Amino acid sequence: MLAAHGVSLRYDGVIQAVDRIDFQVEKGGLVALLGPNGAGKSTLLKAIAGLLPFEQGELVEGQLTFEGRSLAGVHPAAIARRGIALVQEGRQCFRSLSIEENLRAASLVARKGAGARLAMVFEYFPVLKEMRHRAAGHLSGGQLQMLVIGMALMSAPRLLLLDEPSLGLSPAMVQTVFDVVERMHRELGVTLVVAEQTVPRLLKLATDVYVLARGHIVMHTPPARADQETLQRVYLS
Repeated sequence: MLAAHGVSLRYDGVIQAVDRIDFQVEKGGLVALLGPNGAGKSTLLKAIAGLLPFEQGELVEGQLTFEGRSLAGVHPAAIARRGIALVQEGRQCFRSLSIEENLRAASLVARKGAGARLAMVFEYFPVLKEMRHRAAGHLSGGQLQMLVIGMALMSAPRLLLLDEPSLGLSPAMVQTVFDVVERMHRELGVTLVVAEQTVPRLLKLATDVYVLARGHIVMHTPPARADQETLQRVYLS
C-alpha cells in the first residue's frame, strides 16, 4: 500500500534526516515505527503526508509511493483526498472552535458519510460526546489527543499515520488511546503506521516493526522478536 525505496530526506538542502531507507506497509497492516528522539520518524511521516516542504524539507533521493502512485511533490490536500491522514505531535486543531466544530471541519475532506463517522468518533471517545460543545482550547492533553485522532477519522482515511500518540499522556490515557487504535484496526480495517519511542502495548498490536536510528532503518522484524531488551540494545548502539 505504501512504499519507500531508497528514500533520503533533507532539511535546508544540507541536514540529512533520513538516509536511503526502504520501508513498506501492507494493506490492512499495523506497523510500529520505533526509534529514539531525532531518529527521523516524524520527518518520514511528514514526507508521506506531503508536509515536509512547508518546513524547508525535501525528498532528495528515492521513490515514495502510495498504492503505486508517487507522492513526490503532491500537495497535502491532494494526499488527504487519496486517503492518507496524519496525526502530528502537538495535537493541532482549532482551539477556539468546539469539539464538534473541529470534527465537522475535518470531515470536509470526505463529506459523504460524515454523520455516521461523527457518531463513530463519539462512540469510540464518549468523553468527546459529553463535551462536544466545549472549546478545544479548554481540553486536557489527553482529551486533545482523542480529538485529533477523531478528526483524522472524520476524513475517512485508508492509511492513518500517528506520530507519538502517547507523548505526555498518563498511563491510563495511553491505554485508552491504544484501545481505540486496536479497534480502528480491527473494526474499520484502517491501515496504520504508529511512530513511538517504545510502547509495549504497540508491540502487542503491531503486524510489522521497523526501527529507525539516526535516519537509517537499523531493524526490520516481526513484533515477536522486538522485545524491550533487544530495542534497548539497538537504541544504545
